[in-house]
Amino acid sequence: MPKIAPRSGNFMCLVSLAIAVPALFLLAHSTDQFLRASVAFASDFTSFRQQVSPSSQSNATEPSVAVDRSDGTVYVAWQASGSHVGRSDDGGRTFLQTAFPSGDVGDVAIRVGGPTPCAAPTSNCSPGAHRVYVSSIELTPLALQTRLAFSDDRGAHWTVNSLAAFNPSFIDRPWLAVYASQVSANQDQVYVAYHDFSASQINVAASNDGGQDFGPSVDVLAQNGLAETQSFCNTVPSGIEVDPETGEVYVEWITADPVQNTSMGCNITQIQNFHQVWVAHSPPALGMSLATVTTIWDAHMVFDGNMGRSWQTNTDRIFATLAVDDSGVSGVPGNVYSVFPDNLAASGVNDIWLSHSPDKGAHWSLPVKVNQDLGTHYFPWVAAGSTGRVDFIWLTTPDLNPSDSALSPWTVTFAQTTSGTSATPKFNQTSASSNVMHVGGICTTGIFCSVTGGNRDLADSISIAIDRGGSAALAWTDQGNVLNGPTHITYGCVTAHQSALVGANQGQSCKGPAGP
Repeated sequence: MPKIAPRSGNFMCLVSLAIAVPALFLLAHSTDQFLRASVAFASDFTSFRQQVSPSSQSNATEPSVAVDRSDGTVYVAWQASGSHVGRSDDGGRTFLQTAFPSGDVGDVAIRVGGPTPCAAPTSNCSPGAHRVYVSSIELTPLALQTRLAFSDDRGAHWTVNSLAAFNPSFIDRPWLAVYASQVSANQDQVYVAYHDFSASQINVAASNDGGQDFGPSVDVLAQNGLAETQSFCNTVPSGIEVDPETGEVYVEWITADPVQNTSMGCNITQIQNFHQVWVAHSPPALGMSLATVTTIWDAHMVFDGNMGRSWQTNTDRIFATLAVDDSGVSGVPGNVYSVFPDNLAASGVNDIWLSHSPDKGAHWSLPVKVNQDLGTHYFPWVAAGSTGRVDFIWLTTPDLNPSDSALSPWTVTFAQTTSGTSATPKFNQTSASSNVMHVGGICTTGIFCSVTGGNRDLADSISIAIDRGGSAALAWTDQGNVLNGPTHITYGCVTAHQSALVGANQGQSCKGPAGP
């Protein structure tokens, strides 16, 4: 049996799923049928919220959002007894649930790639569209591996690569990044990052042909002695991104330290304080044949939260997240940003922190606090636009000790900086959810929440992207104000701040190919 790393958004039920899988997937989608979810919370043309998942799904969690900037199409993936994908053609005001194939258990990430490789319409390819990719944990035929599904007709049909990433120690929490070709999606560079269930190494598998074939998984830690020593047997994989101008790749993770990792159960108990944040960098993947596609990594510590403090800090209000801004010049790398929750200012006070690197992750700025309010802040996610422009999303409650008994109220916060490369960046923040989206505590110890009785109704992550007008596209798990109530996915388009893309027409924000 593999050692269990309780970081997957749905690994809590994975054992029972593996035993009794068939009944969960009897509800297959027709390849040409779409289900409409059209419960809108507001209908103005600048900032609004919209339910994405159908009301029949009462356990939808862990959304991932992507926007096709060529025409404004919005895609949201989520998990609800398997993975699902919704598409919006009107800027996020209504969503169609696509015919996404069954056979996985979730842990989704979604990205948009290059132009579809067809000049005329075919049964599964629409010219003028862009390829859409979804990574997830596979259930069948290879349980606990990574599959990649992609669509060349805006979600009407999907091609499944059931062996995108393989590890004999099995796979947890696969993240996805795409360096989109300007010519054909068949030339996209696609990356999957994850950790395994035994030694908890950080691995990356790469494809240079648009996700059709992947090279073998590359152990990032094995290429970096200090990172290996500090991270051995206990990591939380925290995202992978590519530089939009150079195609260079960055992967992030958090860990504790060698003493805690080895003496406190490695990735079995997860009771360690995850106080170190690491980022590794690689040039674009090399090679074309299946056996030769590879990446070469250098790794650097972003910060160690326990240095210089009398209390134990913990970034484990998951996840840490990273982004790379766009220099605007081909071949010129952007700045790299690492964002994480931590109690750096005071013991027990969880805030959102930002650090940046101007030199491909080799050196990092001192972390600066992003949030301006008091309370507890969990689940940060981040997206970068033009140089220095960074958008954030996280969950907030005014309670410093949130709990079910206190019915602690949580809302979604959006924030932005246009000076992210400064030593003292300025931040603006606003509420993104019109109402409370969760009450109670939030447990972040994965499957061990079931042991402690912690509230894991929201699972483990939310999402943000930047649309073609430079506004923020947000997605989060929404439970309203009912303790342990049903969950659904909410999408929000926020135009409250400056465009994250210099020169973009913000009038195109929150608009898709069908308008409005």
